Amino acid sequence: MTSTISNNPSDVAKGKRDAARWAVASNTGLLLMKIVVGALTGSVGVLAEIVNSGADLVGSLIVYLSVRVSDEPPDETHAYGHGKIENLSGIATATLILTGGCYAIWQAVRQLIRPQPLQHLNWALGTMAVSAVVNFTVSQYLLRRGRDLDSPALTADGHHLKTDVVTSIGVVAGLALVRLTGFAQWDSLAALGVAFLILYVGYSLARDAVFTLSDRVLPPTEVAILENVLRSNKEVLDFHKLRTRKSGSHRHADVHVMIADTHTFVEAHRLTEDLEDQMRDALPNLHPIIHMEPYEDEVAHQKAYHAMENKSP
Repeated sequence: MTSTISNNPSDVAKGKRDAARWAVASNTGLLLMKIVVGALTGSVGVLAEIVNSGADLVGSLIVYLSVRVSDEPPDETHAYGHGKIENLSGIATATLILTGGCYAIWQAVRQLIRPQPLQHLNWALGTMAVSAVVNFTVSQYLLRRGRDLDSPALTADGHHLKTDVVTSIGVVAGLALVRLTGFAQWDSLAALGVAFLILYVGYSLARDAVFTLSDRVLPPTEVAILENVLRSNKEVLDFHKLRTRKSGSHRHADVHVMIADTHTFVEAHRLTEDLEDQMRDALPNLHPIIHMEPYEDEVAHQKAYHAMENKSP
């Protein structure tokens, strides 16, 4: 497997922090700009975008804090490290997004029932266009760094900002229709579309975070890579009980490996070290644990165990 992920933990941690800082800076600038334009225009579409950008900023701050903590080494209270903090940040971000989406729907419905005239439409159109360009640029950067650094927090933030590009375009379309037709409700309808898309993004982020927090297995392609490493070693006669999970950007795998009964304890230990090194080379940030078993003895043990099971009432 070819990977661009660095094997140097300090480089990975620094890369995550730098990317998160860019997200915080861009979201801060966009939020301030939208607040000013929203106050000038009275557009509920821009208001929905203010709520969205506010959630973006808080989410990016959570991501920044989480990537700082998640790469801390294991300690006495967290023997397996702090990787799941990245996934917990996804839950927090999703909660903010869902709350903001519900608020935007409420405002859009209220404005749809009692529409208010909009002011300074050119400012609103220009702001949303700038927002779309900035969010697209930053989202591509976060997605690339999230992939390179194997960071679920950065990847989630990147997908979120990429969706914001669509929401900004939706607001632009609504405002443009208001300007062309004079029908103010187009702004509210666009805001509703944006709000429902916000809810979908929040749901998706929460779902992915819950999958990881519940120790879902690694993707089939990654499991296959580990299986190929084991099968390619001539000293491995068989293996079973391969279990995998992920914690933040850290992968964990444990497996029972069966080798010839004639191996000495020292030889079995050497083979364990070699296999664990090969597995780590195949998948970045992998923490493997291998339990060695003598082949013939284990087969006999399994036969005896199943025979006892069949006899039991």
